[in-house]
Amino acid sequence: MAVEPTTVHPRDGRRLARIGLAAALVSRVFSRLVGVVLVVVLARQGDPVTVAVYGYLLGTSSLVIGLTSVGVAGIGSREVAAGRMGPGAALHAALVPQAASLGVAAVLTVALTLTYGPAGVPTVALTLTVACVLVGGFNGLFAELLRGGGRVVLEAALQMAASVGLVIGGVAVVHRGGDATGLLVVVLVKEFALLAAGVALIRPRRLPGVGARDLLRQSIWVALAGTALICLWRHGMVVVGATGGTAAVATYVVASRYLDAGVTLASTAGFGLRPGLSALVTDPVAFRRAVRRYLGLAASVGALVAVVGALAAGPLVTVPFGPRWPDAVGPVRGLALAAPAVLVTFVGLAALVARARTRWVLFGAVAGTGTGAGVSVLLVGGDPTALSPVLGTGAGASVVALMYLIGLRDLLAPVRESGGRSS
Repeated sequence: MAVEPTTVHPRDGRRLARIGLAAALVSRVFSRLVGVVLVVVLARQGDPVTVAVYGYLLGTSSLVIGLTSVGVAGIGSREVAAGRMGPGAALHAALVPQAASLGVAAVLTVALTLTYGPAGVPTVALTLTVACVLVGGFNGLFAELLRGGGRVVLEAALQMAASVGLVIGGVAVVHRGGDATGLLVVVLVKEFALLAAGVALIRPRRLPGVGARDLLRQSIWVALAGTALICLWRHGMVVVGATGGTAAVATYVVASRYLDAGVTLASTAGFGLRPGLSALVTDPVAFRRAVRRYLGLAASVGALVAVVGALAAGPLVTVPFGPRWPDAVGPVRGLALAAPAVLVTFVGLAALVARARTRWVLFGAVAGTGTGAGVSVLLVGGDPTALSPVLGTGAGASVVALMYLIGLRDLLAPVRESGGRSS
């Protein structure tokens, strides 16, 4: 296979892992915090119809993009970081499959909105949402390739700048009495700005022997695993909605805000580490040390979150959500106890993808999702409260984490030295 020169070499892997993790977490946390400003302004000043339409369209489109992804962006980023492809070659190889998956996402977004969406969604707003799906999906590809090429700080800066621009434009629209259509225009402008930056930084380059098949052979397993994991994190709402009452559903909605936040941070840590781990994979000793280090860090941080969350579950519910939700304290405590498994899952996923153990990634995700859904259904049958699916989600996450650790067991076992000692 022809190889295009890249800016990343294996010796840069340790530094890239550190900076990539920090840049990803800082940029995404910053973007979330800045985004809260728009949410608050919209909730206080926006029309309820605007809130419903805007929230539904953006939420549905982002979920559908994740479900329909074929994973070529992540695998392309890995190949670039490992020096097996250049960013331009990876972009050229990923364009067609990425476009196909986004086309499916666009169709599903329209179908779901027309079938299950709020009444009276303007046609212009739906059209803008489709455009956001297409442009935003390509932005995700550019972002992955920028990180894979070592430009993690630049990618983080672009994300933060785009978030600030979105909030400024969105607040202006709300202050002027604009509706969901106006807000979506701002979103689309932000997406086009990011796309222009991506096109300026990476141009597709066709090389003999480098094509979509090189990415799809492994990306499809990662994509299916991603879909399974989405089902693991989301199945609780379906289970409690089908078997519990309105009170149980409302309690689960409140508690699951912490699940969403935890999964977002854990997945951010995972994709932040992936370029560095991919660059290190050709150096077995350094790769082993890095994997052990970051898995240990994930377990330690997860344990701290579990302890703090279990002890402070009451204030974590009553301070932000008010005293009306005492039943959410138990589910929040259960979600906190699942934090170590969630963090280990995403760090382990990054390490397995870097090693090209993509089938094992899918196997572990399916095993965990099946376990989680089964436990949730079993528990809800005897106790139809919000706590039951939370415990099921925790059980499923534990299975996924265990399976991923098994897939990395050769890196975690002590190394036998020639003199018979172990390290």
